[in-house]
Amino acid sequence: MPMHLIYIAGPYRGPDRAAIARNIANARAVAIHAAEQGWFPVCPHLNTAHMEEDLPFPDDYWLAGTMLLMEQCAAVVLVPGWQNSTGTLAEIARAKQLGIPVFTNHKVLCFADEFRAPAIPTPRPAPESR
Repeated sequence: MPMHLIYIAGPYRGPDRAAIARNIANARAVAIHAAEQGWFPVCPHLNTAHMEEDLPFPDDYWLAGTMLLMEQCAAVVLVPGWQNSTGTLAEIARAKQLGIPVFTNHKVLCFADEFRAPAIPTPRPAPESR
């Protein structure tokens, strides 16, 4: 049985470290639920937790990297509070552009073995010019 990657999308940034920690904990809870449903969660909140404290990179750096992760996943599931996250809204728009299904509520997330990925046409390379 193939393993499906699911991207955990939700707010990360906050006004202080405590708010960021709450956002990370919320994403972790959704990631655990997804794993219990048979998915392999890709949770950028956990992958880069509090790195902004040690690496003063601009937001675009983090957002571009997490977008690349999301693009490799079979589906996206949203963390409560996603509506208030500009990064998550951009991820949703990109997922829709790519035909990646977005689950807006983790409580209705299907089991991974019941998931049927939509047919996404594989882009063909442009013919070489001679």
